[in-house]
Amino acid sequence: KRDEDIVARYGGDEFTIILPECDLNGAVASGERILEAIRNFELTTDSGTKVKLTASLGISVYPDHAMNKKELFFIADGMMYKAKEEGRDAVKIPTDEDVVTIVKEEKNKASMLVNAIANEQIIPYFQPIKSAKEPDVIIHELLMRIKVEDKIVSAFEFIETAEGMNLINKMDLMVIQKAFEKINECSYKGMLFINLSPKSLVVGNFINSVNELVNKYEIDKSKIVFEITERETVKNFTLLEKFVLNLKSDGYKFAIDDFGSGFSSFHYIKKFPIDYLKIDGEFIININKDKKDKAFVRSIVTLAQELGVKTVAEYVEDQEIVDTLESLDIDCYQGFFIGKPNEKIMI
Repeated sequence: KRDEDIVARYGGDEFTIILPECDLNGAVASGERILEAIRNFELTTDSGTKVKLTASLGISVYPDHAMNKKELFFIADGMMYKAKEEGRDAVKIPTDEDVVTIVKEEKNKASMLVNAIANEQIIPYFQPIKSAKEPDVIIHELLMRIKVEDKIVSAFEFIETAEGMNLINKMDLMVIQKAFEKINECSYKGMLFINLSPKSLVVGNFINSVNELVNKYEIDKSKIVFEITERETVKNFTLLEKFVLNLKSDGYKFAIDDFGSGFSSFHYIKKFPIDYLKIDGEFIININKDKKDKAFVRSIVTLAQELGVKTVAEYVEDQEIVDTLESLDIDCYQGFFIGKPNEKIMI
């Protein structure tokens, strides 16, 4: 990059690069240079294995493609995903049709979210988690859905937009309240895992709002497990740590979601009082086909047992995976083989 260019990590494995005073041709040339540098970069492991990487890059240019920073970002993000869909390791620039489509989709999502909050169209779904030592399902994970007429919209379709619009905290509290109502209706006495981004956890009134709902619906705090994921970067890790410790001292439990998907997972388990590790499903789905995945899962189980932490395996898709997980002494299983997300709670 040029000295005046700005590089920043946006989240997970996504980065943004701002190129001041640069036209489309210059941006494409810069993008190609970056991809070439990444292609030529090589890591050598302790065993001598060579590791190479590629990247996918999307571009948007002011004022060619948009007049404000939010739309510029959406367009570049959309083109990055298009590069991935079309084979990766490429730079994609938007056509006029791409610009119209992406901006329209984002505006439709934003409108859907605002209407969903106003009309209380946010509904709770529950996915069962099976304990290896219990015959009945006594754990569920709370998932957020939006009901638009007869269509159910999954969280992955709107979560990034909700976070970008700073609506996620309000939506989280709404789905938690509706879940607590459902728990009371069916007299569910099991545990409830609640998946929240760190952005929600560090909102100043979050702990008070959750406690008010818990008291209102007479929910046992020890049955609530908050899941922390490293999907989102946290600017103030100390603030997140403080909130986690405060909620923990109030009697709630904590889990690390997608454990093993990145280095922050280990930082979390070192810093936070964790009760559960949810092992990233990418290691589970191929556990009977890839010796490395199996070895990795075995090492996580050993680590968890040393720390007195329970393990949950995600992406459990068949009995063969269950059999392998039982031999590895995994505590709980979650996946379509155990049960799909549903409006009803299994009792």
